[in-house]
Amino acid sequence: MTTPHIGYKRMVVGLPQSSVQSGAVATVADLAELLRMDVLATFVTEATLPSLAASTAVRELRGASQGWQTIDPLQLNLEFDRAAAAARRSFTEATRNLSVNASFDVISAAELATSLIRTDDMVAIIEPSHPGERVTRQFTCLLDAATQIARAILIVPKRLIRTSGPVMALASDPEDASIEVGLKIAAALNEQLLLVTPRAWPSDENTAAAAERLGVQLKRMIADDFLKRALSLAEPLPAQERLRVVTRKLVQDDLQKLFSMLRGIPLLMVGAEGTEAAAVRRDSVLAESSERA
Repeated sequence: MTTPHIGYKRMVVGLPQSSVQSGAVATVADLAELLRMDVLATFVTEATLPSLAASTAVRELRGASQGWQTIDPLQLNLEFDRAAAAARRSFTEATRNLSVNASFDVISAAELATSLIRTDDMVAIIEPSHPGERVTRQFTCLLDAATQIARAILIVPKRLIRTSGPVMALASDPEDASIEVGLKIAAALNEQLLLVTPRAWPSDENTAAAAERLGVQLKRMIADDFLKRALSLAEPLPAQERLRVVTRKLVQDDLQKLFSMLRGIPLLMVGAEGTEAAAVRRDSVLAESSERA
């Protein structure tokens, strides 16, 4: 059976500054191939940091025993280069056998992440292995860009508890966008779709017909506290799912909080359109970049 097209053209992967989790990268790459999406990996450095580090007023705290020390801008550049090279190697290994196009891009300024993302991208954000990275401009700018522009955001935990099992869609009504996306992904992965709904659910023959057409086994699960689970995902259902799909209207916009709620299971948020304001911001960043060049 031909894999159904999910409606997104590229998988844009934001690679963490800390050591790249090869399992998470491989999972994202494999999903992109199954869904027939090209893959673009982005690694954000910050060109202004070495010049800032050269200032005599800037110090680095290296633990109680060493105290405050000056920062060597050359050493900082070297560390950035090493991190980028390690990320490139990990990405190259994960995408070596893909049949879709895969590319790697180093971004010299965090704000430029906005210029790379299109509304028809699925943006994958991998949880950093170091908690301190979550507050860096490199990471927060990527999160902001994904939130403002992309229609789909895949939040990937740093450690996945399983790589097989059913796909779960949490839907508030039969028109919920997570159902169609969940069905297509389940078809691509050759997995069952678990449809989690509130108890009050109208008759829905369209979903069953779509599942049959795609060759997907459909199972419905009722969660009486559906809204609470959809909003927080704090208490996992006993379903052994490999991926959760939910519309962004049901989850909070603070993506940082979602990392602590994943429990080793990737979360795909769909159904949010890029805004006109985001497009204006992206064009502004591109213009400023061109002027600096």
